[in-house]
Amino acid sequence: MASYFTTDGKLAHNISCSNLSQSINGRALSKERLFQQEGRFLYEYVVKNVPDGVCSLLKKADLTLEDVAWFVPHSANLRMIESICKRLDYPIEKTLVSNEFYGNTSSATIPLAMYMALEESKINPGDKMVLYGFGSGLTHGGVVIEW
Repeated sequence: MASYFTTDGKLAHNISCSNLSQSINGRALSKERLFQQEGRFLYEYVVKNVPDGVCSLLKKADLTLEDVAWFVPHSANLRMIESICKRLDYPIEKTLVSNEFYGNTSSATIPLAMYMALEESKINPGDKMVLYGFGSGLTHGGVVIEW
């Protein structure tokens, strides 16, 4: 129904893998051959920017949050998802997550949460869903689908 994606490469040093490069944007990476992230910064970035991205996505789809049956964010951690839902004023009960059972499975969190909801017969034909991810780069984006 609609898609939205954005990135800010100037912030890439906040989440990176030095196995691929020794520097990002001219800034040397402090650890060698490791994935590294600035946890507090990333939490604040995601909680601030993802709700705005979701609103931009819904605007492109000509929908409101009231039209959305299910919000399916990347399940990085539950506290982050709860904060995003609070900023959106969207009920956590209508949010599908997988991390409470499987932890952060990276790019599999969204399809895994959908699979779990299908197994529980939560998702119905015609349901509008917002699938929204975020990660290194810094990137975030999503799609609105109708089941």
